[in-house]
Amino acid sequence: MEENLSIYIDKKYIKKFFFIICSLLISTVLVLPGDVTWARDRDNYLIYAHSSLLTLERYLGEGILAVFSNEPLFLLINIILEFLNSPELTVKIIIFMSSMIVLLCLGKLTDYNPLVIVLFLILPQVIKNHIIHLRQGLALGVYLLSFIPIKGKKIAFLRYIAPFIHSSFLFLLFFEFLEKTLKFLWFNFIPRMVFSVGLIFFLIQSVPFLAILMQDRRAQEYDFSMTSGASGLGLLVWIGVAFIFILIVDKGKLINVICCYGLSFYILSYFFLDFGARVFESILPLMIVATLNVEDKESKAFLVLLLIAAGVLSWLTNGIGFLV
Repeated sequence: MEENLSIYIDKKYIKKFFFIICSLLISTVLVLPGDVTWARDRDNYLIYAHSSLLTLERYLGEGILAVFSNEPLFLLINIILEFLNSPELTVKIIIFMSSMIVLLCLGKLTDYNPLVIVLFLILPQVIKNHIIHLRQGLALGVYLLSFIPIKGKKIAFLRYIAPFIHSSFLFLLFFEFLEKTLKFLWFNFIPRMVFSVGLIFFLIQSVPFLAILMQDRRAQEYDFSMTSGASGLGLLVWIGVAFIFILIVDKGKLINVICCYGLSFYILSYFFLDFGARVFESILPLMIVATLNVEDKESKAFLVLLLIAAGVLSWLTNGIGFLV
């Protein structure tokens, strides 16, 4: 009995060690290129790395609402790193730390399932958060840390500061608030989903007005319409994945339900918000957790294959355009 337990413990630690090594290798590879501007949007992050103090001062001049609406925590992180490093090294630190934190959190939440590594690499909507959408990747790391127990306690407040790094996480907090409120009112899952779809659609229609009201800089950047060049193929693929995902996952777990609301948001916002996909990119890592924690092996395998197929199709249809 003791021998079998020892073998089990050894296998568990070997799996964890293998996962950590793979995470370290991936994070290292992501920061290896000498020219940090090789990927899209990197010039903007170099600007953040040496001009965040000026940007923050400008927002302060516009008022406190402008400060809190334009991701001040990301600016503060860049200001701190600017005193210690060059702009190029600052960008690399953000990439390395965010990818490591995200991978290790996903590992912890799935008992270090090696399929996390596979899905992290094969879903372009996930890996590009550590290549081009660096703010989103860093915010995701902070958000996921809130689900990890430290000395038996979860640091839940981290979820509430993630939107100050990337605003897409404000929507995830709304989904969580919606779920807890509707559950408190004793709604079963199906009535909760039906009711939430109506509220989410109302939110989508209100976003342009809210962005202007909150002095969000993107109020002028986004068209608040369907993404230009969108074929609708991705929508059809994810409608199919969403339908099966919602049927299979345990609706008693908060992460799973946030995913259900997030998928509904993406589908409903497809024709109305050009940044709806950015919110969806914040949901996908949670979908990895939900999928790999499905108890039925056949259902889990089916969902994993669906995610892999969706990832391969995304690479084939968008190719290197995801990155550069």
